[in-house]
Amino acid sequence: MSQWDPDLYLRFQQERTQPALDLVNRIDLCEPGRILDVGCGPGNSTAVLRSKWPHAYIVGVDSSPEMIRKARADYPSGTWVRNDIEVWKPDEEFELVFSNAVLQWIPDQDAVIGKLLDLIRPGGMFAVQVPLTHDSPMHLALVELTKDPRWRPRLAAACAKLNYRDYSYYYNILTETTRDLRIWETLYYHRLDSHDDLIEWYSGTGLRPYLEALSDADSIARFTSELLERVQADYKEERDGKVLFPFNRLFFVATR
Repeated sequence: MSQWDPDLYLRFQQERTQPALDLVNRIDLCEPGRILDVGCGPGNSTAVLRSKWPHAYIVGVDSSPEMIRKARADYPSGTWVRNDIEVWKPDEEFELVFSNAVLQWIPDQDAVIGKLLDLIRPGGMFAVQVPLTHDSPMHLALVELTKDPRWRPRLAAACAKLNYRDYSYYYNILTETTRDLRIWETLYYHRLDSHDDLIEWYSGTGLRPYLEALSDADSIARFTSELLERVQADYKEERDGKVLFPFNRLFFVATR
């Protein structure tokens, strides 16, 4: 099973949580009684939901045992389920199904979106955020580097782990299955301390399948060094010594 590192993920907790805050603020539900947080990770997005609706029954589900252990440790009063949303079948419905940066890891998103919509009561909402970084310098450099004959044999399978879709893909699915849809993009400029933090950030999410495929420390060090060399010029150092990391995200809120 693919492993996640909750502590590495949360080194940029504020930046990773901000999209969840922005998404929650666009949800027009007064007092949802039951909420499902799909891909809850270490519980930071679930905490945003709890802060907004303190009286709701909220379930956080994630396929990573490491993330669920972290969520249980940090938020012991929460309800946490370790399962894969592609196969998990809850026997309850929800007023809100919420998903922050998860769908891009799922190959058959059509099927999973349909399944999640079926869990929502009439009048309830489906609120989602996904990274939209398929054309970022970091991702493009990563794709090109994995084509190098030195790396391709070991990384071919990792290249298929991320399944980015554009706004049109989600629009066409949801306009056929929901009553109302709002869809938008937000470009965040994350303020990092150095160029090394570009790798640190990406290692906690999109770079993770590649690092797992390499597995040994020497290969990981060489691969990340080459990746950083390719992208460093695309992310300039500002006057204060910081590095701004543009990161685009796609949001949508749909009503059943």
